[in-house]
Amino acid sequence: MTKKQRYLFDITGYLHLKSVLTSEILRTTQEAVNRYINTPVDQMPDGFGFTGLYQNGFAFDKCLETLTLHSVTWPIIKELLADKPRFVRGSLKCDTHGNWQQVEKSVSNPGGLHCARDDYGRYSTRYETKDGRIYCDDLVAFFYFTDVFPGDGGLIVIPGSHKSEFERPRNLLTLDDTDGIDPKPHSVFTNITPRAGDVVLISELLTHGVLRWRPTERDRRLLVLRYKPQYMGKSAFSPAILDKLSAETLELISSAPYHHIKDIVKRDVVTLTI
Repeated sequence: MTKKQRYLFDITGYLHLKSVLTSEILRTTQEAVNRYINTPVDQMPDGFGFTGLYQNGFAFDKCLETLTLHSVTWPIIKELLADKPRFVRGSLKCDTHGNWQQVEKSVSNPGGLHCARDDYGRYSTRYETKDGRIYCDDLVAFFYFTDVFPGDGGLIVIPGSHKSEFERPRNLLTLDDTDGIDPKPHSVFTNITPRAGDVVLISELLTHGVLRWRPTERDRRLLVLRYKPQYMGKSAFSPAILDKLSAETLELISSAPYHHIKDIVKRDVVTLTI
């Protein structure tokens, strides 16, 4: 990480990296994403399916798998996870205007705000700094394949909330009655608007949510990749998915003792063995 990236991630809890994907890589990944989304559910290969998210989207095509070890994000992943990374999940998300509806959760929690504290308990996830280094035990990377413009909706975050020592007030945001889905605008949250080819990295301790996708003529497509320390948990991928992956990705997925250094971590750039 650069000094600027390290400072911004520590103070806000996220990084917005622009133009990470080249035009050629963006085109091939967009085509792969399109193939997955347009595959009928009953024709999807073993290990793939749709349950609100397109499961295991990272493994649908080799060009998507390479994003787990992308040359721009890989050094950041290594640093934030103290050279002990493990890849734990990679789903494809596609938001359209039509797949949003008013539900009880909209009223009780406008914007669907959540973080690791809410989902897994206050002491489930580590974020701290020591001796000039950040330790982040739950890191998420969002690779964007479509543009998001101001007013479109999409990802919202409360900058700096990854360091909060207080429980978030449940009435922090108020439902916009004219919409019945989104919260009323509030200075406490930021709506991040990446373009196709951008990447957003967040600590899972950062309070975040999603605004309704408003455009009717286009959707929001992104790959959601999650990383945790290698000594926490074990792989939950099915044999059908594991059989599709390159050796380097399998090593990234693997659990390992605290003091073990994976071979891929010793490399600044990792190229998948096809």
